[in-house]
Amino acid sequence: MPSKKKTTKFAKSEFSEDYRRKRERNNEAVKKSREKMRLNTIETQKRVDNLRVENKVLEKEIVGLKKNLKLLKELFIAQAKAKNSTSPNLRELLASDSEDDEI
Repeated sequence: MPSKKKTTKFAKSEFSEDYRRKRERNNEAVKKSREKMRLNTIETQKRVDNLRVENKVLEKEIVGLKKNLKLLKELFIAQAKAKNSTSPNLRELLASDSEDDEI
């Protein structure tokens, strides 16, 4: 049976040289792509770390603001009771604020 291999017009050395150049270009492209991906991963991780730190700071700020709000409500109620001028509207306002705190 005859072999089904195709013969090429290029000499073996020319084919090898062309193949070698293509492989070198491909290898350089792969290195460049992997380096770019590695740098993107590092940059993304830094951003995630910074956002986590920022989130913790903001959560602490929320806690502080809630404490201040509670203190101001207590002072407001105490002042209103001292004047004996608590009206139903004031009670409704404070009740609605308490519901907002739970959210």
